[in-house]
Amino acid sequence: MKPITMGNAGLELKCRWYDVDVLEISVSASNTAFSGSAFPYVSLDHLAEAAVILDGFPRDTSDTRELRFGTPGEGFAGGFVRLIFSCRDLSGHGVVEVEIESKNESQPENSWIQASQTSHFFAGVEANAVDDFVKELRLLSETKNGAAWLTFSST
Repeated sequence: MKPITMGNAGLELKCRWYDVDVLEISVSASNTAFSGSAFPYVSLDHLAEAAVILDGFPRDTSDTRELRFGTPGEGFAGGFVRLIFSCRDLSGHGVVEVEIESKNESQPENSWIQASQTSHFFAGVEANAVDDFVKELRLLSETKNGAAWLTFSST
């Protein structure tokens, strides 16, 4: 696990809190030029389902996978994260499109902070990094403790 910094490209997904119905996660991502974070709410089995969806990416150069965490738009707490994995060329080099929508509900006295903020960027990913992320998602789903890290590649 590596912290998200301007010089450290990747995505970190952490469990923040859970009860019998829901799990609050923290998602932070940076490609060194752009970054964002959100705290979406998901079902207790959502991380395991995400691991199943992403497992084995990429199977071929037309392979596309999408993960969603939280709910987009006004009126929903926590924020939203969408990750679209695809291949950027016929050699099978992976890319992830990252869309993050934060909900800043923690400071109601500052109306400008309450507005949703978004970040939308792309980053390269390698198959072995995706495999490691899938393993960490499965462990996170089981333990509800810790973090899963997806390292972005420089190419």
